[in-house]
Amino acid sequence: MTEWIIQIVQDFGYVGIFLMLVLARVLPPIPAETVIPLAGMGAASGQFNLLLVALAAGLGSAVGELVWYLPAHWMGRERFEAFLRRHGHWLTVRPEQVSRATDWFSRRGGVAVLLCQPLPGLRTLISIPAGACGLGMPVFLAYAAVGSALWALVLATTGYLVRIGFPWIADWMVPGALALFAGLLLAYILRLVRHRRRVRIPSGG
Repeated sequence: MTEWIIQIVQDFGYVGIFLMLVLARVLPPIPAETVIPLAGMGAASGQFNLLLVALAAGLGSAVGELVWYLPAHWMGRERFEAFLRRHGHWLTVRPEQVSRATDWFSRRGGVAVLLCQPLPGLRTLISIPAGACGLGMPVFLAYAAVGSALWALVLATTGYLVRIGFPWIADWMVPGALALFAGLLLAYILRLVRHRRRVRIPSGG
């Protein structure tokens, strides 16, 4: 399958990168992101531009995530809240927290969408509450595209550095970037948890 993906990118360039990232978000097992470091290697020989590779990948990823965002958006907040009341305990969300959680996500969920983009599985999963909680489509697309483009830039730069003879730098770029994104996401979650605890404390107590 990887050879077929590489051939699409070679034949269609940036459009091929865009299409492969759309497909990868619709069908997550497809390893389309494997072509981004290869495109970075191509940038070292003048075939691609690193920033355009990142842009094509970011836009493709964001468009692909609409497949998960739109059904949740159409489902609407009420049905999503009903789902959380039945099954939210698996997500550590209690029934009395459901409305507050959806209010919060509709205002600030874009940051969560951005930070989840490098993390397989989470970048798809986060599209569902984003749609159901009323996060606007332009906002969703902007955060998803920026987060994906930044991650694609890391992957493409890794391939570029390998090609020009700096594999020792490339060795730590991907794990380092992943650690950074994961750390930011963890800090974001901890901040959310603290906020929710403060909200639960009675004003007189």
